[in-house]
Amino acid sequence: MAGKVKFNQIFFLICFSSVIAQTTIDPENLINELGCGNCHLGAEESTLIPVRAPNLSNAGSKYNSSYIFDYLKAPHSIRKNIGLSRMPNFNLSDKEAFALTIYLETKKSSKPSKHYNNGDKNLDPIKLITEDYQCTSCHILDGSGADRSINLNLTGTRLKKEWIYETTFYPQKHIAESTSMPMFFYDDNDDSKLIVGSITQYISKIGATKLKELDKKYKTAQKIFPSITVDQGRKIFLSQNCITCHSMESESSWFAKNNAPDLSNQTMRTKKQWLQSYLHDPKPIRPHGYYPGTGSRMPNYSLSADEVVGVMTWIGSFSQKISIDHISKYQANKVQNLLDSQLSCLGCHKLNEQGGIVGPDLSNAGNRLTDEYIKMALEQPHMVMPESIMPKQILDKKTMQLLQSFIKMQINESNSSSTTYLDLIEYQPYRIGDLYNANCAVCHGLNGSGDGFTAKHLPVSPGNLSDSKTISQRSDDTLYETLYNGGRIMKKHHFMPSWGLKLSHSEIVYLVNKIRQLCDCVGPEWSEK
Repeated sequence: MAGKVKFNQIFFLICFSSVIAQTTIDPENLINELGCGNCHLGAEESTLIPVRAPNLSNAGSKYNSSYIFDYLKAPHSIRKNIGLSRMPNFNLSDKEAFALTIYLETKKSSKPSKHYNNGDKNLDPIKLITEDYQCTSCHILDGSGADRSINLNLTGTRLKKEWIYETTFYPQKHIAESTSMPMFFYDDNDDSKLIVGSITQYISKIGATKLKELDKKYKTAQKIFPSITVDQGRKIFLSQNCITCHSMESESSWFAKNNAPDLSNQTMRTKKQWLQSYLHDPKPIRPHGYYPGTGSRMPNYSLSADEVVGVMTWIGSFSQKISIDHISKYQANKVQNLLDSQLSCLGCHKLNEQGGIVGPDLSNAGNRLTDEYIKMALEQPHMVMPESIMPKQILDKKTMQLLQSFIKMQINESNSSSTTYLDLIEYQPYRIGDLYNANCAVCHGLNGSGDGFTAKHLPVSPGNLSDSKTISQRSDDTLYETLYNGGRIMKKHHFMPSWGLKLSHSEIVYLVNKIRQLCDCVGPEWSEK
């Protein structure tokens, strides 16, 4: 008897362990299925997302516009056969969703259906779907069937009638070559046309009520946003890097490699508790985009608790070896005065609703960033974030330590989540790889006229580098010194940072020559002697 009990216990443990193994999320697979590497460096680009994400090159022929508008605002699970992959929520405003919708409307197939058929009223579409072709072995219809793929009750709401017809005829052509949906019908068979037409009519009919509801909301949006353009929608599509998951003919990515932080040093960068909370509900850290001006954002994947653990496991842990000292209120006020009068930090960063909009909001940096990262980011910014435009500050050791402690003290929540992203890509696209555009255009503008997207947020207007009358009075040496040492060296505003410890001599010389191109002028005659 004892032996039997022991055997049963062992059998139970084996079975229980098997269940645990089946429900445990594989971190590597999770990262691949979510497609994290499609935006972030430090993770492999997903091999699954390009296959699973719909090709949007013919979205205007495929989807009902009112459905696109509704879905973009609140994405939800449609296909049950794509594992853990999903469409994340970009928290688009009505205006943004409308702009993106009218852009996608323009993407239509060049070859519309030539043989659309309304079907035969004498045919029973329910019998055709459930019995003759056994569609409900994979699809739900009227509450019955297997939930392995798209719910047919919603298909008429989502898809245009002609597309349903075409897809039923040619699933491999319109879904994917690898789809398990069988091809039952043939183009030259009149009976097939009647059958497919009858099925299409029925599916469209059961989705019509919901579609009318969505149409009403979409018509309201059309009245509210008459000035929104297709080009604005296109910029949203490209700025959010949608093209890294969805195929789109005639478009190419704005981003050469990535548009999100490098995950390889994430454990050193952010505190574990903050990161867990962020993964559950992402809030903007850089409202104007990882690359300034792109307006890109981290979408919400609605991760489950297990999935958050899976992502955290993949990222790994980091043992902190550095602790930044606390400072007194007097010392904190001293740093604040330095920021207000000498340091260039607030030319790019916002702090308690004051400052620029290029870099991350520092108002909550103490809750978000580790001591080690704060120290490294200020002392050697391009060791921990080589892709950043952040220049290294020329500070003595004591001032640097005070600044690090001050940043650690910032634990106020910012309200960046209220940002309207459509307004952030007005100046796009910036050519990220260009030295001037990457470092200077955010303030001085693409043409040097002082109208960069952050200009209106600064206390003084950035210099107009296209003003030939003014720039022609400055020698190349003067321009070089200003770039190398910052605005204060020339008695200009301290928000103009010093680039001397970030850019090489040849890069600064290049920028001097670039300024000469922008102003279409040369230096004063005396400087040439």
